[in-house]
Amino acid sequence: MKQRTIRSLRPAIACGLLSTLILSFNHAMAQSPAQAQTETADLDPVVITANRIEQAADDVPARISVINRDQIERSQAPDLIELLRQEAGIDVTRAGGPGAQTSLFLRGTNSNHVLVLIDGVRVAASGTGAFTWEVLDPALIERIEIVRGPRAARWGSDAIGGVIQIFTLRPDGANARVRAGSQDDFASSFAWGRQAGNTPFDLAVAGRTTDGFSAQNPGGFAFNPDDDGFENINLSTGGSFLMGQGQLNWRGRLAAGEIEFDQGISDFENGSLRLNYRHRTSVNWQWEASAAVLHDELDTVNAFGGAQIETQRFQVDWLAERAVGSNASWLIGLDGWIEDDESLGQWSEARYNLGLFTGYDGQNGPFGYELSLRLDDNEFYGTELSGNLGLNWKLTEQFRMFVTAGRGFRAPTFSQLFSPGFQFTPDGDFFFAGNSDLAPERSWSAELGLDWKPLDNHRFHASVYSNWIEDLIDFSGMNSQAVNINEARIQGIEVGHTYSGRYWHSRLNATWQDPEDRELDRDLLRRATSKYNWTIGRRFDSGHTLDAELVHVGNRRDFRGFSVDTLPSYTLVNVSAGYQFLEHWRAELRIDNLANREYEPIFGFNAPDRTAFVALAWRG
Repeated sequence: MKQRTIRSLRPAIACGLLSTLILSFNHAMAQSPAQAQTETADLDPVVITANRIEQAADDVPARISVINRDQIERSQAPDLIELLRQEAGIDVTRAGGPGAQTSLFLRGTNSNHVLVLIDGVRVAASGTGAFTWEVLDPALIERIEIVRGPRAARWGSDAIGGVIQIFTLRPDGANARVRAGSQDDFASSFAWGRQAGNTPFDLAVAGRTTDGFSAQNPGGFAFNPDDDGFENINLSTGGSFLMGQGQLNWRGRLAAGEIEFDQGISDFENGSLRLNYRHRTSVNWQWEASAAVLHDELDTVNAFGGAQIETQRFQVDWLAERAVGSNASWLIGLDGWIEDDESLGQWSEARYNLGLFTGYDGQNGPFGYELSLRLDDNEFYGTELSGNLGLNWKLTEQFRMFVTAGRGFRAPTFSQLFSPGFQFTPDGDFFFAGNSDLAPERSWSAELGLDWKPLDNHRFHASVYSNWIEDLIDFSGMNSQAVNINEARIQGIEVGHTYSGRYWHSRLNATWQDPEDRELDRDLLRRATSKYNWTIGRRFDSGHTLDAELVHVGNRRDFRGFSVDTLPSYTLVNVSAGYQFLEHWRAELRIDNLANREYEPIFGFNAPDRTAFVALAWRG
């Protein structure tokens, strides 16, 4: 990696190592073995996103991280992006303030190279292939599972960089929260649920409104100095009941609101509903079937015209899992979806995708393994074969090593296939048009990972990975038409340390990556070559909390007009505190960008100045 990247990280690494030594001493001197046993649960969570079955994260030969409800509440993050930007290997860019268009790059891959699931439902829009991260309120999130590396062998298209699955809130009891902040930012949420018994049920609702700030500065192509506001309301609900020898579960959610941007405004609706039935036929066999629907609509009016884009997707899944002996399982599955996408006045298309897959996971002494194979049949581009092989070696109770290799792919979006483009010249030439002859993007990826737990509540981890993407779709044909021309090579290193104790917690990670566009011999746009995060906090016996976040984003390339230039690095410090009073009440404070750092997340776009939020929370 580049020497300037390593030098830029030295202060954070030094601080992180110092915190590790301090927390290790505190852990050794202040905790009993019983406490350590209780507090290490989050260091080895059970996950289902990696292979579509429940597994301990340590048994999966992949780099996985989980953001749980306690972390979400303690961070007091005003939106989902503030949670995700703390994770290793994730770059985020936002074109303005709250509600503005947001892109997420996982391990340097494109924003539509990550499969996004909410409660098992594919939620990306068919037109762009990306999810609107800005519309999902953290108040309605129970946990987030992030699996890095290709998982197409289990999930199919889009899982080139990895899979991010969001599970909506499942409250047990009642809670409520109101918040006020800078730029007339107001938010509130309420949730109630009953998880015990044979018929659990829950309901949660959250809303936010803010005046915001001007999305663009004078360097932007559509600069208007007025404030750009955001209004959003979220609702989620779910439950289950016994049916025959199985259980029927259902989860639903809806987000709706309005987004203002310079010289324009958008109205959005995004919702999904999933029914899932799980049945155990014998001691060794169990199966489940599900059906889901997604509705995504975005209506935009701006100074250049308007657009109305709508996605409807119907999705079905069937999985059967068999225990093989005491240490292995065999999974077979079928899934499929039909998606309709319409861009008013431009295209109205539909296509189906059918997938057949199988996987074998097991443990033989200290060695674990997984093998997956999948065949997809898509109405537009035909068949695609993908696979994954992983080996897991627990050398000792403290040390684990894994190696994995896999093949991923992504089907072209409707916009890349059918968009008529934009008329920039009087003679009728259209630029940035789609191409119905596009082939899928394909990738090969390999990773070596190491985990070390010197003490019960400490974990160090490191991963080295390489990802090759072929037939990368780029708008570089005649009149910038979409073509399969580019090849990308992304190499990277991720390191981190996690500590979770009775009083203190710390999460430190650093990412070095070389996201190279091989066709143009330059870095892929808007992806930093270095990035590090550090979250540290203390919980008191009284229930009070004090937390701090440090985010450093290194240099990255971006378009400045019609040329490519370098955006400088920036560092942010966020702090939060919680004060527990009476039995059920809590006062909270969060300050973002404490040092009031000025920076551009994208050329021509503004980032928030120092902002403060105060909140009052009640839990019954």
